[in-house]
Amino acid sequence: MKNQFSIFRAITTFMIVLVVSSIVAVLLLTPTALGQSRRQRREARVAESAQIRNVPGGVTFQNPGPFNKTYDITLNHLKRQGYTIDSADKDVGQIITAMDIKGGYSQTGTRIQVTLIKDSDTQTTVRVAVTQQKRKKLLQTEPWSDPKMDNEQSSRVAGEIKAALKTTQTGD
Repeated sequence: MKNQFSIFRAITTFMIVLVVSSIVAVLLLTPTALGQSRRQRREARVAESAQIRNVPGGVTFQNPGPFNKTYDITLNHLKRQGYTIDSADKDVGQIITAMDIKGGYSQTGTRIQVTLIKDSDTQTTVRVAVTQQKRKKLLQTEPWSDPKMDNEQSSRVAGEIKAALKTTQTGD
């Protein structure tokens, strides 16, 4: 009987050591042990949530003008209106403004994405998408929400760009 008890005790001790060593191994391999603190992971989530993401929809219209001229007029119009350009790539045909942040504790960020598509040498399709994201900035800054299309603002900005294109093309 003593032999059976000592075998049981040895197996139990081995199982406890195995479980404890597994827990220690898991704790040592967490991201905090790999160089990222909780604060760093949170800051990374906040920065990632502010990244540019495409949203379906927006206002699309045709411009009877060459791609290069349409692109240049659109870019200059956005600059004249006071928008900060985050990225502009003529090869890709995309202009993206920096996020315009308004509000104190409850913030709304607005961004304009203009995509230009060369249909032919004399025809260009322009897509204007104004997106909004929200977040709370209390004791800690929360990550931005997913971007949502603002159809009213998209229509307004598309109308302004259309007018700038029309004015500049008729002024030549």
